[in-house]
Amino acid sequence: MTNISEYDNNRTVLLKKTENDTDGKDMAVLPKLFVCFEHEIMEFPLVGRQLLGRPSEDRLPDIPVTNKYVSRKHGFFETTDGKVTYIPAESRNGTMLGKKMLEPNKRIEIMDGDELIIPASGEDEGVDVMLVCALSESRINIWTDLMVSSRDTLTGLPGRNAFRTWYLVNHSWKSNTDMCAFILDIDKFKTINDTYGHAAGDKALKELSEQLKVTAKGTGYICRWGGDEFTGILPGSDNEVKKDLDDMRKRLEGIMVNDRFNMTISAGVVSINSMGGVRDIDRLVALADRALYKAKEKGRNCVCVARVHKNSSKDR
Repeated sequence: MTNISEYDNNRTVLLKKTENDTDGKDMAVLPKLFVCFEHEIMEFPLVGRQLLGRPSEDRLPDIPVTNKYVSRKHGFFETTDGKVTYIPAESRNGTMLGKKMLEPNKRIEIMDGDELIIPASGEDEGVDVMLVCALSESRINIWTDLMVSSRDTLTGLPGRNAFRTWYLVNHSWKSNTDMCAFILDIDKFKTINDTYGHAAGDKALKELSEQLKVTAKGTGYICRWGGDEFTGILPGSDNEVKKDLDDMRKRLEGIMVNDRFNMTISAGVVSINSMGGVRDIDRLVALADRALYKAKEKGRNCVCVARVHKNSSKDR
């Protein structure tokens, strides 16, 4: 890398194009780290000193990676003084560069395209976490395209790991803005697949994902949780989000899929504010899932709200 300079008071390092870039323009780029595991890719800017680690209730790392083989304090990236370096911490699985295990607390300089590996172990051996350091515009563009293509191929939505990371990084814990988590699925989806075929089931999933994007209005975040389950965050009180999902549910009822059947959905909603700003998205989704279960008990094709005590995680 060449011609490295700093700007602003955040000690953010801008890296100019390398000699491999072809258009010759003198444009600076912000170095990035792409975190890859379980078929998903997440992106983080490299700025100043940043802790890489697994998040906990009382600590949110600068680069959170929700993987059991990543330690709470796994290592540090430092982007300053014209270079990017990595300092491994004492951790259970360590960090590898190529086939070499890095020594704890020994600083190494990161070059464009370096791939750091946090190895899995046991039954997950081979399913590692890969950290790709992109310090040139051309490499950043390549990995940005790969990140987009790593989304769910059927619906184009991000998966659960990207959703967890987005929530950790973007949720404002002290915000007074009403926000809710939800989870929903298609009623009797197995029957749809068995009766009309998997192609029809795929069409139903695509239609549902498009209607979810309309409901999010660009202000929420939605993902495919798995199978026919979708989850996400929507702005508004629990009653407002319930109404938004009810409106979507009614729209879906009126859509004939492949000119053969109408689908219905059931959903559960929980207010994040009522939970006191909990950081554990899996805990929020579990509470919303209880409300989804209630919707199924009520006969499906409805939206239920999980009622919780203020500043408490207990269901009423």
